[in-house]
Amino acid sequence: MNHRLSGLISPLNHITTDPIRSSFKPPIPLYCKTTINHLKSLTGLDVAPGLTNQEISAVESSLGFSFPIDLRSILQTGLPVGTRFPNWRSGSTRNNLLLTVHLPLLHVSKIVVRNGFWVDSWGTRPGSDAEALSLVKKLMEFAPVLVPVYQNFYVPSTTPNLAGNPVFEIDGDGVRVLNCDVAGFLQGLNRPDGLLDFGGSRRRRRVEFWTDVAERGKVAMARGPTCGWWSALSCDERLRACLEDAYWKLREAGWKEDEVREMMMMDGLDRDTCTQAFSSTVHETVKRDVVCAFGVDGDTCKENEDGREGGEVTTLRHLLNTQEP
Repeated sequence: MNHRLSGLISPLNHITTDPIRSSFKPPIPLYCKTTINHLKSLTGLDVAPGLTNQEISAVESSLGFSFPIDLRSILQTGLPVGTRFPNWRSGSTRNNLLLTVHLPLLHVSKIVVRNGFWVDSWGTRPGSDAEALSLVKKLMEFAPVLVPVYQNFYVPSTTPNLAGNPVFEIDGDGVRVLNCDVAGFLQGLNRPDGLLDFGGSRRRRRVEFWTDVAERGKVAMARGPTCGWWSALSCDERLRACLEDAYWKLREAGWKEDEVREMMMMDGLDRDTCTQAFSSTVHETVKRDVVCAFGVDGDTCKENEDGREGGEVTTLRHLLNTQEP
């Protein structure tokens, strides 16, 4: 059911009221059995009996979307139960499910307003954040609903309802698309090569709105003062500027704020401790991560499109080396 028709059409009622249809059970696709068997093998995860047609219909009617065919088939084969999975069976968690379904809108709204994020296919960005946010909300009203699968991973409910849609990860830092469908994603849980499959050459199906958002790439960060411990250092001003720039380079490269703050020791340590650590053991780690963020591999500076050497990295390396005791 298209979520925009919610309340006008009671979806899937014919499945539960037609005795002929309700008695017919199509064969379970092989990928469903493979997926559920894998989930059953995971430690600490329970798999309950699958959702019934009535339960599927109740969820779809209540939340205003149709389960993608492949996700529906998996959930009717077995229902994973755990804190990281949606609780589709308990009616008492409807508000939690509504919140989860609406989180993508909240996350996109956040990066549009706070980070200046925008997609070319949306047209010219309005002059104010309020107008930009209003336009994005209107566009999302016509975008496929993202159905939660696991944590902050979703699969779109498209029209027509098709199996094989790619899985999207969405959080406060942006939207990313994986190279797998929902079955491949679930079969990759707890497998180091299967969960965060953002690379590779597999051609993914394009999904209205969401593919454009994911392909927009890294979030354009609105830079501002970080209040890093280096701001009060009595050292070369260029070093402080480089460290400030390194912070934002790491954020733009995909690291989350708490990860960068931990990497650059911005929380829980006093300035003297940070200065000493930066000048000794952690010094090399920070330098290596910063060099990676600037797009340099190993000890060789890459040239950019204009044929010029990575001057920012060279300067940073020199300044870091001159600060060593």
